[in-house]
Amino acid sequence: MITEDAKNIIRPCLWGADIDSLDMEADKFLIIERILEHGGDKQINFILSHYKPADIIKVVKESSYLSHKTINYWCLFFKLRRENTRCYTKQYLNLWPPS
Repeated sequence: MITEDAKNIIRPCLWGADIDSLDMEADKFLIIERILEHGGDKQINFILSHYKPADIIKVVKESSYLSHKTINYWCLFFKLRRENTRCYTKQYLNLWPPS
């Protein structure tokens, strides 16, 4: 379960989720992903103190939700190659019209 303090910290980044039903461990990919993309200092400090770097790196590498800007920042932060992230390896060259 998530404490009330934690809910108040993550709520601004998870506006579409039922905060009361989230689990810090089971839903860590979603929580980390949304905070990396939409969080401020308070939210970033929260995930850096509550999750292992390996958990955050996994999200950076595997997320298809994160923007290029976010991926670039966290790749620099963790000294990762952005070419090894899903965001950069799965390019959508023809978004429209769908084939």
